[in-house]
Amino acid sequence: MKKLIFVLATLISVPSFAWNGSDFKNEISSPVTTTPAKYILIGGASLTLLATIFEEEFDRGQNKVVRNRPLGDFSNYGDMAGQLIPNAAYVLANMYLGYRGDAKAYERALGMFKATAYAGGVTTVLKYTIREPRPHDHSQRNSFPSGHSSTVFAFSGYVWAEHGWQWGIPAMGVALLTGASRINDNKHRTHDVLAGATIGLAFGFGIQSLQRDSNNKISFAPIIDTQTKGLAAYLEF
Repeated sequence: MKKLIFVLATLISVPSFAWNGSDFKNEISSPVTTTPAKYILIGGASLTLLATIFEEEFDRGQNKVVRNRPLGDFSNYGDMAGQLIPNAAYVLANMYLGYRGDAKAYERALGMFKATAYAGGVTTVLKYTIREPRPHDHSQRNSFPSGHSSTVFAFSGYVWAEHGWQWGIPAMGVALLTGASRINDNKHRTHDVLAGATIGLAFGFGIQSLQRDSNNKISFAPIIDTQTKGLAAYLEF
């Protein structure tokens, strides 16, 4: 995973994008400051809290799932999707389209990279701060939140926000398969997956919202000359 992130970082640096301290501040706070990301954050955090409060009940249900393994070997596809494969494919495809002349594609590639990087970074910090044991191996204290879930839901969230429900629904299906596979394989508890999904979706929608707003800015400038006095509005799109 670290090697793949490095490759993506190298590719995304080919076009000249500015990413300064102001950008970082706005982007890292986008789940709180942008709409609908803040509502996703509130709703997801509430569900995660409920799943944590009723952890014993959820654990009993998860024990049945783990015994029966309803996904069978199909869960392997969910595991693969949670290892940045769809995120990388989206970035690479849009880098290629950008190279072929689609300026919007470069922006999409950068947006997906940023959404993935922020979701993965925040998840990693929480993992090694909270130190919750994994259900299948208590010696591994990095269960909360689910990293697979956070990155694949960042993918699905950005795709939905950028391309609409036509592409968003299939992307969300991939993310849901990943989340279900983490429970099916007993790698994470329900609240781990919910927390990861919340972080990913919030950054997916949040980063796309910032991009959309930056491309649709209204600015005003005074007009004062011998014939005209007033205020001009400029819309950038």
